[in-house]
Amino acid sequence: MALVMLPCDLPWWTSVQRHLKHLLLASSPAKLTASMLKIHDMCNIGIDPDDDIKDPELMKGLEVFLEEEMTEDERRHFLDNTIRIMVNKALHLKRWRPPKGLMFSLQQQSDVTELEYNFVSALVAHAFFSTNPKRTLKTHPTLQDFNFTHFFKNLHRKSQRNKLKSLLHYFEWLDKSSNEGSIKLSRQVMTSKQWLTIEDWLECTLPLCKLQVRHEGRPERCENDEAIRVCFASSRVGGDTLIDGDSQESLSMFMMPELLPAMLSVEALEDNEVLKVEGVRLFSRICDKRQKTKVELLEEPKTVTVCLMDAEDYSKLPLSQWEEDNVLRELNKCLLAFQQTPMKTRDGNRHERRLSPIG
Repeated sequence: MALVMLPCDLPWWTSVQRHLKHLLLASSPAKLTASMLKIHDMCNIGIDPDDDIKDPELMKGLEVFLEEEMTEDERRHFLDNTIRIMVNKALHLKRWRPPKGLMFSLQQQSDVTELEYNFVSALVAHAFFSTNPKRTLKTHPTLQDFNFTHFFKNLHRKSQRNKLKSLLHYFEWLDKSSNEGSIKLSRQVMTSKQWLTIEDWLECTLPLCKLQVRHEGRPERCENDEAIRVCFASSRVGGDTLIDGDSQESLSMFMMPELLPAMLSVEALEDNEVLKVEGVRLFSRICDKRQKTKVELLEEPKTVTVCLMDAEDYSKLPLSQWEEDNVLRELNKCLLAFQQTPMKTRDGNRHERRLSPIG
């Protein structure tokens, strides 16, 4: 069984709790960010000692945002109320953790993981405070780092500020509403027996679904609550979301913050895999970067189903997209992503669970 190491599983959990509670006493943005930096430096210890370089300016962007982007009343509300909500969520991590722990979603292993909304909110809060063990591409090549380490440095960008506003709205809403329910993460894998060849595609006589083409519109504005919203993502789910990303994937993860914890437990998607997330809630809409960037905060979230699939980028070698292997890769991945129900395997053999992906 491959379990994700959570902050509450580590020896310094008691110290983390003490530092989190200390955030409640912060009377100014400078004091808050100074305390957050201490938490970050205590928890963000990587396997590779060469990567452990401390940066005293890491939280400066958040301090500037609070001082310059917020009014005095908004700033006071953030320090007195929003931080309280986030700290309380983070402190309840151990209480809300699944009895058997949080399991990794491993490559080439179809699985379904159900996570309570409360637990998900605690995970997001811990990412904000950067308390998760540090990961890098060198030490964890198939996993993402689930910390806001580099997020605040990019708050000078409007899309980044809108992502943060959306996240804060999410926590504010949780404080006023019931948070019962759960999300379901399903890793869907197309086996070798299910893989379709060019001949299979050419000879297929199945009728196609109705197709509606719109000149304007985005997945988050879909009126049909039953629809599956397919979002183009990175193979390492999340991509640059927690750095400075403004792609469809990056913005979607902040419009639906309950998608963010997928970065903690889901191994990189391979050519025959997609990730489906059911029960996730849409809390805001962040408009396209080509328009005037703005965020629309929803009074009531919409519960939706999202499928994350990583289409290849052929912009550097456009002609390669027409090679047979690449065409099949995209067609089969789309088939996996857009289908309404998971494909049933004819292979009765069960996969053996493997150890945690630690690089």
